[in-house]
Amino acid sequence: MPKEETVLNILQPRPRLGDPTPYTFPKPRHLRVGNGDIVAIDVPGQPYAAIRLIHPAGGATEPHDRMGVGALTSEALEDGVHGNSSLAPALERHGAEWMSRIGWDSFVTGVDAPANRIVDATSLFMEAVRTPALRPDDVVSRREQLVERFRLETSVAPTLAARAIGGQLFSGRYATPLTGGPVKLQEVTPEVVTDFHSRSIAAVAGTLVVVGDLSDVDLEDLGKRVFGDAAETPEQPVSPPEAAEGELPGVLVINRPDSVQSALVLAQRSPSRSEIDLPKAEGMSDVLGGMFTSRLNTELRERLGYTYGVGCRFDLRRDSGIFLISTQVETPTTAPSITAMLEQIEQLRSDGVTPDELAAVRESNTVGLPVTYSNSRSLAGALVEMVVHDLPDDHVDQLRAGFERITAGDLHDAAREYLSPSDSVVIVAGDASEVVGPLEDLGFGAVTVREPETLWA
Repeated sequence: MPKEETVLNILQPRPRLGDPTPYTFPKPRHLRVGNGDIVAIDVPGQPYAAIRLIHPAGGATEPHDRMGVGALTSEALEDGVHGNSSLAPALERHGAEWMSRIGWDSFVTGVDAPANRIVDATSLFMEAVRTPALRPDDVVSRREQLVERFRLETSVAPTLAARAIGGQLFSGRYATPLTGGPVKLQEVTPEVVTDFHSRSIAAVAGTLVVVGDLSDVDLEDLGKRVFGDAAETPEQPVSPPEAAEGELPGVLVINRPDSVQSALVLAQRSPSRSEIDLPKAEGMSDVLGGMFTSRLNTELRERLGYTYGVGCRFDLRRDSGIFLISTQVETPTTAPSITAMLEQIEQLRSDGVTPDELAAVRESNTVGLPVTYSNSRSLAGALVEMVVHDLPDDHVDQLRAGFERITAGDLHDAAREYLSPSDSVVIVAGDASEVVGPLEDLGFGAVTVREPETLWA
């Protein structure tokens, strides 16, 4: 080929992008088997399946003298029916992988497996969930691992600051981390774990989510294996999300002597998952700090050079919620960074969003949906959210439609409704000797200094 023709071919313009393909979330199938419910999506040709069992035994249901029992039980189930981490090798023989997750509103266990091994993998999975060994030595070992993991994770400043949010905004159960913290978790004995498992997991049917190529799967038979003679899923009493004592706004400094950086969190309470208008709230959050082109990132990273990145998000629960902004900055820029955050919040509340920001919100929350829900795990995750929060089958479609019709006025309204600096707390994990004076000069609120080991005593 002549050299000139080669150059011309290299310089050919890119093909024009076509219009995004409309996305519709698959309609799930519902079955009642015994005292349990099955929610399933058949994905023809999807060779890997995701199975999830949901129990309403989240952290919010834990009594104050058993805080962390759900997290410890979730860990202990992996020891299997024979103890000593016996579950994973048994599942690996079927190409399957175990998962277990405790949240504030749910206790979720599950397995991912090849579609042609669903029955065998589910049988092993259910033995581990319904009849685990829960040997005292194994439970104690898991408890010590959880405590050590908590301490290791909170030795990192951003995690330390994030774990302190609950105690600044709530009293009661929500004031203590989901795992109970190192002190409360030590009080959870093997006997407490066995009792919790017997009452809340083994004896309760729950809801089974199944996603994958189900052409050769008998869902009713699978449900019988999973639910057996377990009782119907009960309503679980939860701790009310009561406010913490003390006035807001306020500043908590968690002292880390000689730290050259400060981890910052600005947090406030928000409405619950059922009360919030999600497209408006998350769209507003995207504009403020949820996208790389967000206002906070543009200001603190690009213009001021204070941080490598800053973000914000909602943490929504059945009966409460939190909105938080988080970043990490050099110690001398701690107070100026908070000032910049507050300025961006106030500007969004007063001026609203630009046309470009509105377009970015719509596109980022609609165009990528086919990729977001392209595998069994992501589809199962969406179904779990629907079950936990009592959402309709077309929840994803409603959410997409909400983003498609969202207006600049909607996002402006959300900023004024959901952002309230006067009801916020700022948490700084950093060198108190360096940051307290500048933080007091801000006049944002009373400044309190705590040592890390006193937070969850």
